[in-house]
Amino acid sequence: MAFCFAHAAVEATGTCDDCKKPICTKCTKGTLDGFMCPPCAQKRYGRQKLIVWTKISAVAVLLVGLAVFGLIVVGKGSERSTARPDAGPAEKDPFIQTLRETRDLAPCDKESARKLVLELMELHRYADAVDDAAGYFAKCDDFPKLRSNVIYALHQLGRNAEAVKHETALITRDPYDSDYWWWRGEDRSRTDEPERALADYRQSIANSDSDRFSKSAVSRILDTAGPAGRPCEAVAAIDYHAGFHHGSVHRDLIARARGLDQTSQCARTRGQGEQRLPPPGDADNVQVTVSIGGVEGTFLIETRCGTTMVSPAFAQLAQLAPRPGPPIETIAVGAIRSGAPATATLAIGGASAPETELVVADGLPPGIDGVLGLSALWKFTLTLRDDDGGFTLDGPAAAAN
Repeated sequence: MAFCFAHAAVEATGTCDDCKKPICTKCTKGTLDGFMCPPCAQKRYGRQKLIVWTKISAVAVLLVGLAVFGLIVVGKGSERSTARPDAGPAEKDPFIQTLRETRDLAPCDKESARKLVLELMELHRYADAVDDAAGYFAKCDDFPKLRSNVIYALHQLGRNAEAVKHETALITRDPYDSDYWWWRGEDRSRTDEPERALADYRQSIANSDSDRFSKSAVSRILDTAGPAGRPCEAVAAIDYHAGFHHGSVHRDLIARARGLDQTSQCARTRGQGEQRLPPPGDADNVQVTVSIGGVEGTFLIETRCGTTMVSPAFAQLAQLAPRPGPPIETIAVGAIRSGAPATATLAIGGASAPETELVVADGLPPGIDGVLGLSALWKFTLTLRDDDGGFTLDGPAAAAN
């Protein structure tokens, strides 16, 4: 006994003449080329043929309707009819209607759900695209490609706060994708959350293996760092992109960065001194002693950590006062960590990282007080040693030019 491909509990009454899948009565579409399942019928005839046949059907329905109406008028005379409640506007595009019918046969089929949304977007019906996608997300597994399409549609509608929710879902699913972080950073900047946007851009750059991936966040960070009250963070990001990733930076961007460097006196925030960091061990678990306010702690070194993280207990010992405002996020010890932002000068052996951006958050392993991340490391010229694979913090980061 075979069962319908779209309705697993319904016995099939035949097979599609095109793809040979078993289909039930509801899924059987009569066509000029035989009986087909809805996806094959749609694929075979497409938008134009569907429109032609729909117009022919509409004319036939109109004629029949007029005839029936005439009979009613003659038979009923002046008898009043009872008004029916409004069922809402009907779909006027026959191709969209067919796509929706196909989607409804298997609501969680990713291909049919995304095809419908893409077609609506092609017609600039962005609100409809968002609404149809919402129906999918309400009852089906996550679908990153569809979320990406919805984010674009929300941008066209100016609904950036809603886009942030979808970007957060993407980040939760894949925290190490650099694109998702700068997408959210851009939308948080548009929704007047510059400090959170800056942290997202920082994490996007930390996730990037090369200039190819970091350039999107770097090209946007200047417009966010100023409103966030952290202009020198943008200068550090551009210098890191050019120096460590060897990325090219547009000369207008460099000119803006150098101007900001001078007016904000960013020299005071650059790293000072030199320190050889331990090489990665077998578990890639590199530890270093870091001091804040004269209080020493054991920190992990993670280049994938965007904002340097400290535990609440260590922050309290170091009398580190978090700034008021919404929490920011970073990746540390293999997970997304959320907490209050703070700023402090870090002493790392013979090196010093002034005005380092921090996040005070829970989740560190026992015996670990913090994670040394990019917000501290990019203040220095980072040199990767050939002999043991460790980093050396070698004085202030070189300026991009």
